[in-house]
Amino acid sequence: QIRVRIIEGRQLPGNNIKPVVKVHVCGQTHRTRIKRGNNPFFDEVSGHTFEIAHSLYDVCHFVMDITGPSVNVCFISGHAVMRKWLLLSDPEDTNSGAKGYMKVSMFVLGTGDEPPV
Repeated sequence: QIRVRIIEGRQLPGNNIKPVVKVHVCGQTHRTRIKRGNNPFFDEVSGHTFEIAHSLYDVCHFVMDITGPSVNVCFISGHAVMRKWLLLSDPEDTNSGAKGYMKVSMFVLGTGDEPPV
């Protein structure tokens, strides 16, 4: 199982924005509620259950799109990221710099694994 908790955003660019986070994991998508402003608080959890090979368990990637005036993507690999601030950037314009920050927790659980506290 893959669980993603979208906690909050900071310094998202634009004026009068209504950000939404879309979490894409292995072909499935979860979308948060639409918020207002440049520093939105989401505190939403998505969980996806998959039958995956052990080799994928070690290299699963998380992709998030922050939809607003621009699209930003970040990804991270491994088994767990807990309450970390991720730098958002535009993958199509690597020279554009930071596009804000997103605080998230993400982890991958195998059969019999207990989720982190």
